[in-house]
Amino acid sequence: MRIGELLGPDVLEIVRDDPAALREGLLEFHPADVADLLAAIPREDRIPVLEQLHEDQLGGVLSYLGGGVLRMALTRLPPSKIAQALDSLEPDDSARLLSFLPEERRLPVLSRMSAKDAAAARGLLAWEPGTAGRLMTDRFVKVGPDWTVAETMAHLRKIDPEVATVADLYAVSEKGRLVGVMSLRKLLPAEPERRVWELMTHDVISVSPTTPQEEVARLVSKYGFNAMPVVSEDGKALGVVTVDDVVDVLVARETEAALAMGAVAAPSDPDEKHEFDYFGAPLTRVVKSRLGWLLLLFIGGTLTGTVLQHFEGELSKVVALSFFIPLIIGTGGNAGSQTVSTIIRAMALKQVHVKDVLRVAAREMSSGLVLGGILCAVAIARVSLWGVGPSLALTVGLTVLAVCIWANVMGALVPLLAEKFHFDPTVASAPLIATLVDATGLAIYMAIAKAVLKEI
Repeated sequence: MRIGELLGPDVLEIVRDDPAALREGLLEFHPADVADLLAAIPREDRIPVLEQLHEDQLGGVLSYLGGGVLRMALTRLPPSKIAQALDSLEPDDSARLLSFLPEERRLPVLSRMSAKDAAAARGLLAWEPGTAGRLMTDRFVKVGPDWTVAETMAHLRKIDPEVATVADLYAVSEKGRLVGVMSLRKLLPAEPERRVWELMTHDVISVSPTTPQEEVARLVSKYGFNAMPVVSEDGKALGVVTVDDVVDVLVARETEAALAMGAVAAPSDPDEKHEFDYFGAPLTRVVKSRLGWLLLLFIGGTLTGTVLQHFEGELSKVVALSFFIPLIIGTGGNAGSQTVSTIIRAMALKQVHVKDVLRVAAREMSSGLVLGGILCAVAIARVSLWGVGPSLALTVGLTVLAVCIWANVMGALVPLLAEKFHFDPTVASAPLIATLVDATGLAIYMAIAKAVLKEI
């Protein structure tokens, strides 16, 4: 049964009149589907449903909740119930949920969790948000490099059923150092007497617990790993980051980039970036995320008026110049937005670096010249049809060419400069580039007009 079938006309009546009746009925649903149900029902009905869930199911549901729904659950459910729910989760999921609680609320929950799970969660919370240490789990399969295949198979039958993955087996020395990795696929057909060290990969790609999560995601994507081992400075195996956690990081990164490209501030806390929730986010947070950028762009937009005021005399002499202002600023804004989107994406994929600034500038200048040349010819032909004279048509055409080159170079350099000075490159959002190009494009337009038109 799909969750859509549960959301019939009587579901709210059941929730309000007899929420206990849902307890058994919801057990057959996947936790992600129950999370969708909670997001769909009115706010006041969510806690009664959560209170009726079995603790094992509640843990899974909490891990799929986001935004305001998750915060409501963590704030209003009893610490003892939350603790039981977190005990059913992997340590990295427990730590992520605990990170949303203030310290005074977190301690009562940790004190009610099992000693083993609480210690694991505390260990992960000790690492900075946004690092591999926050994502890793210590529940992975460790084998000895001198074990035989038969010994390894016997060990697998006795491992903790809650290990994060058995697709990869990690060879660890007696001192705890990671010395190799072997896939289960390679182990199964091997002869029983063969040794792990014969089958394992000795040159292991790994990360440190302080490695940014985005870098972990990039490496997992590049090499196609099921999990990424996390090791200490002295090479000791601390844990692994599984591919499902990497997917969450990639989704969060794409969400952050999409918001930034629309000039919407992403959450400052790396943990919150996983929790974008359109309906669940409070209105105050929505306004706060947009207001700063809108004010900045508003102030930047006034530069356009300043440029127009400065060239008021020229515009009064050749009124027809004003007809093409939307065309000029629109072309520049579009060209700049295309470039900045392309550069930021290339930077995210590590295809472009700050040291490539001259190569990037030359490439974008060349593409701007080609694209601008084509648009220049089209602009001259189109403007000539308006009967405004060849000089004005040439002015518009040359401006389109110059603005395309300028917008391409600006769209490439701004994110690279942001990276150089340790700002988030996504601050060079499309609206910001468009605003900058609008004002400078008008200045270019007026300068070319003064050089070409005899009337000015």
